[in-house]
Amino acid sequence: MRTKIILNPIFMIVGICLSALSIAKVPSASSNGESRISLANAIEIALRENPELNTIREKVKVARARIDGIALLSNPELETEFFGGAYAQQSLELTKAFELGGQRGHRIRIAETQLEKVETELAKASQSVTKSVKIAFYELLLIQEKLKLSKEIARHNEQMRDIAETRFKTGDISVTQANLASIHLQSALREAAILESKLQLAQLTLNRLMGAALETSSVAVGKLREKILADTDQQLAFDTLKMQALAHRKDLKVLQLNTQLSESELRLAKAVNIPNLSVGALAERDAGENALGVKFSIPLPLFNRNRADINAAEARQQVNTAEINNFEKQIVQEVIAAFLSLQTARKMLTFYGGDSLKLLNENLKLTRTAYELGETELLELILMQNEFIKTRFTYLDALAAYHQSLAELEAAVGTPLGSIPRTRND
Repeated sequence: MRTKIILNPIFMIVGICLSALSIAKVPSASSNGESRISLANAIEIALRENPELNTIREKVKVARARIDGIALLSNPELETEFFGGAYAQQSLELTKAFELGGQRGHRIRIAETQLEKVETELAKASQSVTKSVKIAFYELLLIQEKLKLSKEIARHNEQMRDIAETRFKTGDISVTQANLASIHLQSALREAAILESKLQLAQLTLNRLMGAALETSSVAVGKLREKILADTDQQLAFDTLKMQALAHRKDLKVLQLNTQLSESELRLAKAVNIPNLSVGALAERDAGENALGVKFSIPLPLFNRNRADINAAEARQQVNTAEINNFEKQIVQEVIAAFLSLQTARKMLTFYGGDSLKLLNENLKLTRTAYELGETELLELILMQNEFIKTRFTYLDALAAYHQSLAELEAAVGTPLGSIPRTRND
């Protein structure tokens, strides 16, 4: 038996429309959608998702658990003996050892110092990640602007090539000039392809720092010309930077916590040298008679006075003092190097002040117009364009170097430069 199904034309039309809408709403998996991200967002994501920071956060949890795991009292010991036979005997002994010399308090202070040390290491790693994100972000921004400029130059070179081919066909220029235009176009396309590859590597570096998927394509939002410290009447004093670094560097704080840790370990080693007192309660049954008693015991420190741990803790104190002195000198050297690097970057930017870039851009436009009108030679246009590209690329490099040296100085000081007081040059 066959059943004939009659479809209503209205339902067919509605079904086709719904299918079309569902297809249109399905996001294309192959679309190259790029996420736009600012420097502030990149730093925020990195501080939250960076794998290295997450690993240290787990260490913080372990350090906290160790503090909670220090018991108020140690467990008592229960011991029993039983002898059978005609004269059956049974004894029961409950013993509890008590630590003297404040050993538990020293262990708690050691655990608290270790927790503070791990938290300081987390803060130090966060500063390092912030610096790396800034450098990677401005590197990505630099390549983006270079790539944008290279593509613009390639479009102009393509127009130059087309004009050269037209003039060659009319006999206005030789074949060598026409070939020169084609060669120049290929050079521009090759430069753009190289920058495309560098752009992918820069995105890979930033994604790794942010803990994002490595294949994520991000567009850095911002301009290299932004946030340039332009106040010339106020300068950062080097002595102020040095004091700020010695006060805010987290890696120096870690070494200082090592000193506190060694001091607490030395106190614990000396406290352990005090014997623990053990108190026990005895119960014994022998031939139908019961007996109760009390037991006291204390080790006699005749042969082992814990000198090994005490000497090791004292030696660690000397090592910590030497490490702090050496690292303070290293911090001063890092601040000097970063300070000089920032000063050099600022000086390099002064060479591009005024209207020099604007005039160079206008000269290039005039030369292109003259070439299109046949009033100048191709070689003159190529020379002008090469000078324009070289100057613009150098300017972009100087801007990126400024931002990177600024990030290096902030990392060397251990605090943003905006929070540091400045001296006014009268």
